Amino acid sequence: MSAATDRRRAELAKIHLAATQLGMDTADQDLNSEYRAMLFSVGGERSAAKLSDQGRRTVLEHLRNCGFKATPRKRVAQHPGTPHNLDREAMLQKIEAYLADMKLPWSYADAIAKQQTGIAKVAWLRKYEDLKGIIAALHVEQEKRGMLDALDEWLKEREMTREQLADQYSLPRNWMRNRRVLGGIMQALAVPVKSIGGNDARS
Repeated sequence: MSAATDRRRAELAKIHLAATQLGMDTADQDLNSEYRAMLFSVGGERSAAKLSDQGRRTVLEHLRNCGFKATPRKRVAQHPGTPHNLDREAMLQKIEAYLADMKLPWSYADAIAKQQTGIAKVAWLRKYEDLKGIIAALHVEQEKRGMLDALDEWLKEREMTREQLADQYSLPRNWMRNRRVLGGIMQALAVPVKSIGGNDARS
């Protein structure tokens, strides 16, 4: 993973932290919510993941001017499940950045660890290959979410729903969770994907 990618993920995590500290609901999907309205007015996008490098810096500066202070977090107290050794493990920090970007709890990563390795907690993993596997799985999840977001915009413009699309093209039941099927749909419909968070985040 490049230095630019590490910086992007750190900035995204800091934006979410700052917004939460200032009382904004980053999980609110309403495009007119305070958080998304702030992103749009300051950075020109309604999703932090779509901000440019300059956009992220501008948003962070705005949040600092609003009172955000990047003080060290009491991670375990504020974020139950966060590994105690997070600050010492670069790969754990990458995993945290993915989780923050998708607004997922650490229990989500723990479940992947359990499925892939049989070990119940990401914090207990010691092998590089195991941690890399967690990052790869989160990258796939982020790609799928990015494709679904782009597809939803495409459908909205045509006043269609996912259910109507599935019926029209006889899509399999789990099509929204299958990256290969999603990719085929995007290609067949020529759905433009401006940015799928994590495209530059391969380890």
